[in-house]
Amino acid sequence: MKQTELYAEVLDFLGKVANESGNFSNDMISNIRNKNIKLQDSEIYIRQELQANGSSQDLFEKELQKIVGENLFDGNKLDTGRYFIATSVRLTYGVANDGKSRGLVDFTNNLPIALLNGQIIQKQDSNIIMDLPIKAIAEAIHTDKYKYPFNKFILFRDNKTLNAEIRVPDGASLGLQAGEKGFIELRYIGFETSASKK
Repeated sequence: MKQTELYAEVLDFLGKVANESGNFSNDMISNIRNKNIKLQDSEIYIRQELQANGSSQDLFEKELQKIVGENLFDGNKLDTGRYFIATSVRLTYGVANDGKSRGLVDFTNNLPIALLNGQIIQKQDSNIIMDLPIKAIAEAIHTDKYKYPFNKFILFRDNKTLNAEIRVPDGASLGLQAGEKGFIELRYIGFETSASKK
């Protein structure tokens, strides 16, 4: 799909969800209906250290702020007036020595079995907005698109608490060596929205 076609589809998507209660502020609804909207190509991600034993966890737990290289969300939410429409997702993995910042880890497409056989569940205010086998995302990354495209776009709304649960099989292990830590990057590709200046 060409980027111009995707742009048009996202605008159409915004027009439809603007009619659903609670998705946008009144100002944003007015801007969407008046086509006073600017879409900016964007990617947002969270990078997090994984539990040493590969156990399930929430990637947004204890996240308080936006930190370049670590978390491009505003902590565990998006700030007032910030909206993101995700059209696809990537999930990558990295290993680094103990003490290395998660923002300096080299993330690759090579995921350990513990993660490949797991599940990623994205929630927004406790509502599930994505529930996928990690292997499905990993296999899509190895295509020429390098990402898993959503059949239906996902709207991240402002001031809504986010949780991204990594669930792995019982007894899973990352297979790390002594002194190593495993890290994961969950990256959404899409568009951020703001009102156009006329």
